Amino acid sequence: MKITFDKKKSSEAISSLVNNTVDLSKKTATKVKSNAESIVEKAKNDSVERKLKKLNPIFPEQYKSESFHIPNMIIIVDDAVRRDEKLCEGAIGWLGKEKDIEILYLYDEAIDFSGINFIPSPNCDSIYYVDTFDRNKFIRIDCIFQKAHEERLAELEHIAYSLGAKRCTIEITEKSADTNYNHIKVGASEAYDGVKVSENAEQSLKTTDTNNRSGISIIEFSGSNTPKKPTLKWFAHDNGINGLIEMRCSGDNSVKTRTLKLSGSSSATMSQKAAYAIDIAVGKTANIGGQTSMDSQAAKEHHSELIFNIEF
Repeated sequence: MKITFDKKKSSEAISSLVNNTVDLSKKTATKVKSNAESIVEKAKNDSVERKLKKLNPIFPEQYKSESFHIPNMIIIVDDAVRRDEKLCEGAIGWLGKEKDIEILYLYDEAIDFSGINFIPSPNCDSIYYVDTFDRNKFIRIDCIFQKAHEERLAELEHIAYSLGAKRCTIEITEKSADTNYNHIKVGASEAYDGVKVSENAEQSLKTTDTNNRSGISIIEFSGSNTPKKPTLKWFAHDNGINGLIEMRCSGDNSVKTRTLKLSGSSSATMSQKAAYAIDIAVGKTANIGGQTSMDSQAAKEHHSELIFNIEF
C-alpha cells in the first residue's frame, strides 16, 4: 500500500495547531492575570476590612438605627484624633473595649447630634457613665456619687412635702473606711449592674472604719391634711418609705411622726464590684481625675446611713 504525503494539507494542519496553541496561551495568560488581579483585590479588601474592624467607627445612620445600643460608658474625645483616617470620614466616634467594658468614644463635635444629656456639661477627655434611672442621661464619673446623694436628699424632702409634713429632719452619717486587701478573684463570666469584670480582677471585701462624718438638714413646711403620693425613684423599693406613704394616704391621717433609718446600701448608686470594674476599665484604680476611686466611693456610700424623721 502506497502512502502519499500532501505537503499542502500538512502545512495547513501545522499552521492550525500553532494558531490554536497561541490562542490557548493568550486565554491562559488572560485568566492567570485575571486571577492574580482578583487575589490582589481580595487581599486589599481583606486588609481594609481588618483595619475597619480595628478602628470600629460609628457613623450617624448606624448610631440612629434601632439595632444600636449606646454603651454604659462614654468618653468625649477630640475629632482631630482620627481626622486623617480615611475610613473614619463622616463618623461621630468609635466603639472600643477596655477590660471587657464597651465604651463609646464620642467626638466633641457630635455631642449635640448624639442627643445625650451630659451632666455636667461635656468636656474633651472626660468620662461619663449612664444614669441609674435614665439611659439618655450620662454623669461624669467623678460626680456620680455626689449627685446621687443630693438626689436622695431632695427626694426625701419631696416625700415630706407631698405627704403634708410640718417638719422633717434628715441626718447623714457617713463612715470613711480604710480597705484591708483580702482579695478574691472575680470570674470573667460574672457581670455586675451590666458591667462585666475581667477574670483577673480582684475585689477587696473587708473594710475597717476609721472615722465618721455627719450632718443634719432641717426643713419646715406649712403642712397639709390632703397628702399626695410622691413620685419615687431612689426609694421606690424601700419598705419603710412605702409603708409611711400608705399610712399617711390611707384616709385617716393617723400617723403623726415617724423616724426611718435608711441604709446607704439599700439605695446604692451602684454595687462595689461594678464601681471596681469601672476603675479597671479606665485604668485608674487609685485615682480618677484627681478624685477618690469609684470603688472607695461605693464602699463609703454602702457604709452610710440616712435618718429620716418626719412630723405632721
